[in-house]
Amino acid sequence: DKENLIWVDPSKQEVWEYNINLAVEAAGHGFDEIQFDYVRFPDRKGLKFAVQNSEENRVKHISGFLAEAKKRLAPYNVFLAADIFGYVSWNLCDTQIGQKLDSIEPHVDYISLMLYPSGFQFGIPGYRNPVAHPYEIVSLTLKKAQERTGISPVRFRPWLQAFRDYAFDRRHFTGAEIKTQIKASD
Repeated sequence: DKENLIWVDPSKQEVWEYNINLAVEAAGHGFDEIQFDYVRFPDRKGLKFAVQNSEENRVKHISGFLAEAKKRLAPYNVFLAADIFGYVSWNLCDTQIGQKLDSIEPHVDYISLMLYPSGFQFGIPGYRNPVAHPYEIVSLTLKKAQERTGISPVRFRPWLQAFRDYAFDRRHFTGAEIKTQIKASD
């Protein structure tokens, strides 16, 4: 990907099986929730996958994986969650990674939007410098996600930034910024 990290191909059934089998094993050991992190395609252009790299295929395989995980985990009565990029709330496309709220929401109990202001490279409408506006980034993105899905706000469990900004001015996110994001989430 853009950070020279190695990824598995999320369109391959072997990848699905491996991850779902791990989830089933964890559920069998008594874990009451499975949260899939980085349930997406890498965001680097030009990569080749087992299927054509199109929005339709990316969305189909990410939502298909979550649907299959939900089905296989049903006997264990566990909650299912997925970490989703914050921009997915704003973008109508799949953000080049296969994540669309309306395709993911039916398959999970909780959506964990990653609302790190540093991750909003282009800002959101009215807030070009997101690290200077953590309250607005978190609050408005959660409102946008709820509007787009129509689901209860309790199904959103946001990830908040508690680490140094890596994209804008390198500011530290300390108690004040964290408290502001918590207030926005509430």
